[in-house]
Amino acid sequence: MKQDLVEDEEDYYCHLSKDTQDIARTELNETPNLRKKAIAEVRKWIKTQPHFKRCRLDANFILRFLRMQKFEIKESCEILDKYMTMRGQYPAWFHNLDCEDSALADLVSQGYIFVLPDRDQHGRRVIFSRAAAFDPSKYDTSAMMRAHVMTFETLLNDEENQVRGFTYIFDEKEVSWSHLSIWTPSEVSKAFSCCERALPMRHRDINFLNLPWTMSLIFQFAKSLLSEKIRSRFKTHSSLESLQRSVSPCILPEEYGGSLSVQECINSWRKELEAARHTVLGLDLLRVDHNTTVGDQRALVRKKSRHDSGSGSEVLGMMGNMRKHELQVE
Repeated sequence: MKQDLVEDEEDYYCHLSKDTQDIARTELNETPNLRKKAIAEVRKWIKTQPHFKRCRLDANFILRFLRMQKFEIKESCEILDKYMTMRGQYPAWFHNLDCEDSALADLVSQGYIFVLPDRDQHGRRVIFSRAAAFDPSKYDTSAMMRAHVMTFETLLNDEENQVRGFTYIFDEKEVSWSHLSIWTPSEVSKAFSCCERALPMRHRDINFLNLPWTMSLIFQFAKSLLSEKIRSRFKTHSSLESLQRSVSPCILPEEYGGSLSVQECINSWRKELEAARHTVLGLDLLRVDHNTTVGDQRALVRKKSRHDSGSGSEVLGMMGNMRKHELQVE
């Protein structure tokens, strides 16, 4: 099958601010000459991959992977390969990321996941999630993952976000076993592998607020699925004051010490989603042929995670048992 490459190989013009260009140079090794050469090399690599049937060649798309991997060509191509394969293998998570879809629109409107209008003190966009706004009796893990991936793909359109990375705030107030027991061990492993090793994002600061002590075992299990680098960026906050020492209070929702209400933040984010809707839905054009073998790379993507069994199954099994007990008590 002949490749059908999506989008033109346009010349790249850097629109990044001087401050952001400085960050790109010092943190990512990005220079104009290296950037031009790296984009060309990745484009050439894409064209040699027989399993890529439709893939974007534009600079914005390619730079996501180069910036994540600090312009190491081999590593960038590996992440791009995993990303394309994940999209093909798990369409329930990656396809139809439509902000007008009833489930996704509802999850945004309820405030399960949204992005704050202003950047934090490091110039990063802040992804905000409130666990209690997710109704596990109404939605499953696919809806949850689609909401997160839609958020990520929308933000990655902005090159400044590609360079500066992201700050996260997860408000776990009122999270219950019913929220966690919808996950199977394999889904948990798959989700963490996807978020850390297949999505071209720089996860810079990860904050958990109001994490119940009863969830500490689950939290430790979740952390064990991630690299030491990512684990070192986890912060837990037992109070709002603690969170405000990590994230500037002025950019937080009013309910968390800022000026704009959660609803105003949601409304602002909804407009961003609508503006990016066409581009995000265009990702559904990407295609991979799973029947085509490409040496070690296919094995690399398909290999079983070391967390697919063992302690992961035990912890998730415990969650299921506790959920049954919770229902009996009710």
